[in-house]
Amino acid sequence: MPQKPKPPSQVTFEEFWRRAVFGIICGTVTGFTVGAVDAYKLFKGGTVKQIDLPRVAFHEMGRSAVIVAGFFGIYQTVKTGLGFAGVEYPEVKVGTATMIGAAPLSITPGLRRYVPYCLTLVA
Repeated sequence: MPQKPKPPSQVTFEEFWRRAVFGIICGTVTGFTVGAVDAYKLFKGGTVKQIDLPRVAFHEMGRSAVIVAGFFGIYQTVKTGLGFAGVEYPEVKVGTATMIGAAPLSITPGLRRYVPYCLTLVA
């Protein structure tokens, strides 16, 4: 017995914003974690003294949170927007959203170290 084709799923505007907020929240949590690990590595490597650790940790965690949240928020927004536009293939949505989200990170050499963390969120 052949399967009936699924009717095309429509992405509502509410779903669009829900995914964007989801991307920003998940990116922020991941970014905080990445920043904390980076601060710990700097402390254990002897680059940062213990008295400076809270300031460095706050700086690293904040910067990482903004960068990774920006990436994943863009990724989720583009991916959902492509679904809203009628793109059906998940490979196309994921690939396009990843390229658009990672493009700003590839411009500046200092931001390229965040690309593996961002791609982990996509996986």
